[in-house]
Amino acid sequence: MSRNYGGYSQYLGAQRCCDLRGQGPQGPQGPTGPAAIGPIGNTGPAGMGFTGPTGRSCRGPEGPTGPTGSKTFIIDHPIDANKHLVHVCLEGPEAGVYYRGKGEIRNEKWAEIELPKYVDSLAYDFTVQITPIYSGEIVTLNASEVENGRFYVYGKNAKFYWTVYGKRYDIEVEPDKGSVEIKGNGPYLYI
Repeated sequence: MSRNYGGYSQYLGAQRCCDLRGQGPQGPQGPTGPAAIGPIGNTGPAGMGFTGPTGRSCRGPEGPTGPTGSKTFIIDHPIDANKHLVHVCLEGPEAGVYYRGKGEIRNEKWAEIELPKYVDSLAYDFTVQITPIYSGEIVTLNASEVENGRFYVYGKNAKFYWTVYGKRYDIEVEPDKGSVEIKGNGPYLYI
């Protein structure tokens, strides 16, 4: 059974670390001297295994929301009121989205990649990454910025993978514990 230990795991928005403790690498000496056992985690001389944020073996919840599943959520479709968008969480220090795919330059000049029609209504500050697929010679490809829901890849004829990252909105990444209210219940805690 998972317990709420506060701190970093709460900040991440989930109770991830279970109560199974195992001996981990020796932690640095605790603040009160060589005989003191430090706080739970990897900060005291006893040092618990630090596979999770609080120093416990981190398995997460079981079932479709745990390590073998995904955290899905539904948001309103930004341009079609009759639809939902179902997204899956990709964790990081921003509220971001990504799109990816495979493309090909066939005219020795460029290829146009069109993103979903709603992308400009959902996100901004896009970055584009291109990975050429080797086909006997090394090619250099360049990408434009995303404008009006599309971008261009320039170079010789080649196949490539592309990834576009965008930001939905800014978040405060390191809030003081006293300045936020933790909400939620069970494994899904949030600010």
